[in-house]
Amino acid sequence: MAKSYDYVVIGSGSAGSVIAARLAEDRNTSVLLLEAGPSDRHLYIRMPAALGFPLMNDRFNWFYNSQPEPQLNGRTIHEARGRVLGGSSSINGMNWVRANPWDYDNWSAMGNAGWSYAEILPYFKKAETFDKGANAYRGGDGPMRVETCKAENPLYHAFLRAGQDTGLKHVADHNGYQQEGVHVTQRNVGNGIRWSTSQGYIHAQPPKPNLTVLTGARVLGIETSNRRAVRVAVQTAQGRVRYEVERETILCGGAINSPQLLQLSGIGHADDLKRAGVGLVQHLPGVGRGLKDHVAAPVMYRATKNVSAAKDLTLLGKAWLGANWLFFKRGLGATNFFEVGAFMRTRDSEAIPNVQFEFVPMLGEFQHGNVKLENGFQYFLSLMRPRSEGRVWIDSADPLANPKFVFNYFDNADDLEQCVQAVKAIRATVAQKGWDEFRGAEVTPGPEVRSDDEIRAWLRNVAGTNYHPCCSCRMGTDDNAVVDAEGRVHGVEGLRVVDASIMPEIVSGNLNAPVIMLAEKIADNIRGRSPLPPDAQPYYRAQ
Repeated sequence: MAKSYDYVVIGSGSAGSVIAARLAEDRNTSVLLLEAGPSDRHLYIRMPAALGFPLMNDRFNWFYNSQPEPQLNGRTIHEARGRVLGGSSSINGMNWVRANPWDYDNWSAMGNAGWSYAEILPYFKKAETFDKGANAYRGGDGPMRVETCKAENPLYHAFLRAGQDTGLKHVADHNGYQQEGVHVTQRNVGNGIRWSTSQGYIHAQPPKPNLTVLTGARVLGIETSNRRAVRVAVQTAQGRVRYEVERETILCGGAINSPQLLQLSGIGHADDLKRAGVGLVQHLPGVGRGLKDHVAAPVMYRATKNVSAAKDLTLLGKAWLGANWLFFKRGLGATNFFEVGAFMRTRDSEAIPNVQFEFVPMLGEFQHGNVKLENGFQYFLSLMRPRSEGRVWIDSADPLANPKFVFNYFDNADDLEQCVQAVKAIRATVAQKGWDEFRGAEVTPGPEVRSDDEIRAWLRNVAGTNYHPCCSCRMGTDDNAVVDAEGRVHGVEGLRVVDASIMPEIVSGNLNAPVIMLAEKIADNIRGRSPLPPDAQPYYRAQ
């Protein structure tokens, strides 16, 4: 039996590094942070422009694939999940998006006390150091560095102009009063390097002798006694060990791995566990149910002038980029390429944006790391509040077997219709005067795809994940809820889940910043602290 700890945190990602670091601020407690993957001190992790490599590298990535998706012609979807210190915050696109304030008021309206926008805004502010300074909406001295992109490429300017041509407002801060409109993106980059949660909450902070960080530690299960989590079984390079937990085990594995580990530990739907050969500890039918994600698809165009980022990413250009970044931490090596974006409503019935457009000034699936890049530009459309739900499950008691999951994209017909509307909105935007100088031929869907039926067929062939899985261990009080409003697992003492899986509903934007906020807030509860005072700031809604 290995030594005991007051708190054992499983998973070092967008939530886990935050939770572990905040708990270790109480110096009379001992905290163990377990990460299955390796250290994050690697060029591909630290250089923002190299974001494509860890996405397609199983050294830093669980490299999961979904089960065949029924509404996507049976295609399987590659789902990148961080398996490295910092978790998915070490391999993501670094876009800093809080989602829409209404999302959190909606959480509260669903019966989750403490999660209204006024109650969570102080934790967003606590988490960040915004490069434009603190104000009523933004933080100025938190662990996460957030910088505003430079957006100097002329294609970025065309994107902003054309969006305004359609009637969208140029919003100065989409993480402040108004989300709807075109914007210059904000990213979690500081001093030219990726500012993951491990960077912000662990590496950039003074050492904490009461915090033990263990990489290469694959958690096999959470052991219980009298329905209390009492120890964690772990596979390490030295063999299998078990850590006693004196106070709480906090599971921060993410929306795929957290329900998997709960099920492996006997917590889930009794019938599911019986089929997998796992003994029942607590019947919680909602474990693994309700999985959601932002379904996404790329709309691509060639450019008539050679101004895209591809011209700087030749073999010689990459050498210059690398040298400039290695020695000075500047230049293209310090960008994530997603430097402008937009949130819009595709129909008047929506009170807040229902689609997001992320923009890249080049063609090619650059996230695969080795695909030829070409002159052009692309809009990535994402559906913000899909109704389609999937699930996560295990089909054996083997803790080393990959979990099974399916997103069921477009299972709800309206999700598909909203994506059709989004494609039309992109085409209408690219037809505006703002794009006249650079607009070339449409590459995807392509000029042959015109009717709604043709767009629907194209979406079924190409749509996939925006890497935002959530809601598979939802908080709430109904029969399908897995945790309460503080992440405590129903029916099991000393066990919490804190990550995107406990979101009661998917939010309108990228998930990294919301999960960090969520972890900051629940960390105060674990420590016995009173919540930060609510901060009731107004926000924009179309109706």
